[in-house]
Amino acid sequence: MMMNGEGRRRKEEEEEEEKMRKIKVTEEEIEKMFTKEEVEQTLCGIGPFKPRWIQRLATKEMYMLVYSLVGVTQGMFFTYGVAVISTIEKRFKMTSKESGILMSGNDISQVMLAIFLGYYGTFGHRPRWLGVGALMVAASCFCAALPHLIYGPGEDAIQAAKVATLMGNESSALLRNLAGFKTNEELCHNKPEVSCNEDRSYSYIGAYFLLFLAQFLVGIAISILFSIGVTYLDDNINKKTYPIYYTLTLLLRILGPVLGFLVGGKCLSIWIDPALDPNIDKEDPRWLGAWWLGLYFIAAALTITALPLFLFPFKLPATLRREAKRYKRKAERERREGGGRKVEDFVEESRRKKERVRPNFKNMWSALKRLFRNKVWAGNLFSSTITILALSGYWNFKPKYLENQFRKSAAEANYFTGMASLIVSVVGAVISGSVMRWCRPGPRLVSGYNIFVTLISCLGFFALMFVGCPKLEVVGPMEGSAGPACSSECACSEKYTPVCSEDNVTLFYSPCYAGCSTDNIAANPIEYSGCRCITNSTTALHDTTLAPPEQWGKAHRGYCPEPCNGFFYYFLIQITTKTIVSTSRIGSSIVLLRAVSEEDKGLSLGAITVFISLFGFIPAPIIMGAIIDSACMVWDKSCGKTGNCWLYDADKFRKILHLVPAVFIFISLIGDIVVYRNCRHLDLYGLRDDDIEMDKSPEEAEPLKRKQEEAAKV
Repeated sequence: MMMNGEGRRRKEEEEEEEKMRKIKVTEEEIEKMFTKEEVEQTLCGIGPFKPRWIQRLATKEMYMLVYSLVGVTQGMFFTYGVAVISTIEKRFKMTSKESGILMSGNDISQVMLAIFLGYYGTFGHRPRWLGVGALMVAASCFCAALPHLIYGPGEDAIQAAKVATLMGNESSALLRNLAGFKTNEELCHNKPEVSCNEDRSYSYIGAYFLLFLAQFLVGIAISILFSIGVTYLDDNINKKTYPIYYTLTLLLRILGPVLGFLVGGKCLSIWIDPALDPNIDKEDPRWLGAWWLGLYFIAAALTITALPLFLFPFKLPATLRREAKRYKRKAERERREGGGRKVEDFVEESRRKKERVRPNFKNMWSALKRLFRNKVWAGNLFSSTITILALSGYWNFKPKYLENQFRKSAAEANYFTGMASLIVSVVGAVISGSVMRWCRPGPRLVSGYNIFVTLISCLGFFALMFVGCPKLEVVGPMEGSAGPACSSECACSEKYTPVCSEDNVTLFYSPCYAGCSTDNIAANPIEYSGCRCITNSTTALHDTTLAPPEQWGKAHRGYCPEPCNGFFYYFLIQITTKTIVSTSRIGSSIVLLRAVSEEDKGLSLGAITVFISLFGFIPAPIIMGAIIDSACMVWDKSCGKTGNCWLYDADKFRKILHLVPAVFIFISLIGDIVVYRNCRHLDLYGLRDDDIEMDKSPEEAEPLKRKQEEAAKV
C-alpha cells in the first residue's frame, strides 16, 4: 500500500511537471497580463542605471551566487567572534559570563526587530534590504576593532614586548643592569611591580560598549539574511528544484563559519602587536593573538559582496514568466471544465489577493495568530528554540574548551573546529539535498527522520562527557593549599604563570612556587634555574626538606607534555554525530517553509528568529558562561579585581559543557513529535501550487485536498 501510494504521488508529480513544460508564454502575452510597472520591477539596476547588458544577470543562479557570498562573509564574522572571544577575555580581563553577555548583543537586536524586518521586508525590495544589512555588518567589524585602536595591546603585551626588544639587542644584559629593567617574571624573592593607578571596574567600559554595539548591529543583518534572503530565493525558483538550490547556497555559506575559524586561528597565531615577536610560546596561556586583525579583512569582503545586491530587481524575470504560465494553465483548465473565466480574470484575482495582504499592523497581527494556530509551525518553533538553547552556549565556548581540556593553542583550537565543521556540513548538505531533490520523501518520513537525528545528537553529547584528558595536577596554591613548603619563604603572589619541571611531569603554579631564582629570557621557551623545589636528580620536593643548592633543578615555561589521546576520540565522535545530524537540515528547512502560506513565510522566519534569540541565543551563553565560571580553579587577580579565568577543573568543565546540551536536546523531542503527528498534509514539492489557492473556501478545497493527501502518503 505504501509503495502504491508513493508510486501514485510520483506519477502525479511527473504529470504536473510535463504540463508546465508544455505551456508556452510569449512576450506579448506577458505584456497583456502585467502592467508596465510590474514588468519594470524585473529590470536589473538602480535608478536610471538599467542598461540592457546587465539584464542578462537577473537570474536565480546569479542571485544564489551573490546571496551565498554575502552569507559566507557574514558567517565569517559570527564564528570569528567565537574564535577570538577567549583572547578578548584575557586582553580586557573578562569572565566567561561577561563575554557571554557581549555575544548575546546580536540576539537582543533580533528580538527587538526580527518580526518587523521579516514581515515588512517581505513586501519591500528584498535584495536592497539584504545589501543594507551586509553593509551594516561591515560597519560592525570596524566598531569591534576600535577597542584595540583606543586601548592598545594592554600592559601585559607591552611588558612582553619590552623583553622581546631587549632580546634583540646585543647589550641586553648591560641594559638590564644599568637601565634598571625589571623582568615581568615572578621569581623567588623577586616580585614584579604592579601599577594600580586606575580602577579596573571602569577602565574598559568603553571596550565593552563597542564590542556589544558591534554584536547588536550584526543581529539586525542576520535577521534580514535568514528571513528576507531565504524567501526571495524560494519565491523566485520552482518549488521542486528548491532543495538543490538551497543545498548549493548552503554549501557555499558553510564556508563562512569555517573561514571565520580559520582566519581567527591565523590571526591568533600573530602577536597582538604584529610589529613585535615576544618570546612566548603559542600554547602558553599568556599568549595574546591579534584578535582585531581579521575584522578589517571581513569588513572589506562584506563591502565588496554587498554592493551587487543593490542591482537585483524586485522580482526576477523568470518568476514573472512562471506566474504567466500558471495563469494560462488555470484558464485552460477552466475552459475544459466549462467555466467562463479567462486569463485576465485570474490575473485580476491575484492582484486583489495581493491588495488584501498589504503590510500593516492589523494584517501582521492576524498573520501571527495564524502561525501560532499552525501545529506544524508551533512544533518546529519549540524544537528549534530548545535546540538553540542547548547548542548556543556550547558553540560559544567550544574553542575555550579545546584550549583548556586538551591544552591546544587558540589558533589550533580554531583550525580543528573549522575543518571539522567544513567536512561534516558539506557531506550532510550534499546527502540531504540530493535525497530531497530526487527521492522526494514524504513529510512524515522527513519529520520522522528528524526525531532519529535528535536522538543521535543527544547520545553524541552524552558520549563526549567521558572523553577528555586527566585533570591537571598543579603544585601551588590550589584548592585551599598554601603551596609547597619549599617555596614558603619566596613571597609568591597569586599570578598564574605555569612552568614544567625538568622531569617533564610536575607542573608548578609559577616559577616562584617552584622556588626558581633566575631566568633565561633568551631561551625558547624561557628557562628557569636555581629552583629549590626541583632537584636535578629526582623529582619535585613536596616537604619541608630542601636539597642543597648544588642540587637545585631547572624548569621551563608552559605546560608539561601529556600522553593524552582524548583529542582524537573527541573529534571522531563529534564528526560522526554532526555528519548524521547535518543530513536533516535541508528537509527541516523545507518543512518549515511549506508549513505556512506564501505571504506568511517572511513573518514565520522572523518570529522564529525572535523566539530562538530571546529564549535560546541570549540566555544560553550567559547561563553556560556562569556555569563554566563555577569550574574555574585559578582566577586572574590584580589591583583587587577578578578578571579572566586561567585554569579550569578539566573534569567539571567537560561534564558541564556536554551534559547541559544533552538534556535540552532530549527535551526538544517534544516539538519534533508534534511536527511528525501533524505534517501529513504538507506539500513539500509544489504539487498543489496551482490547484489550491489560499483564498478558496474550505468547502471548495476539501475534495481536492483529500485526493492529494492520499497521493502524498508514504
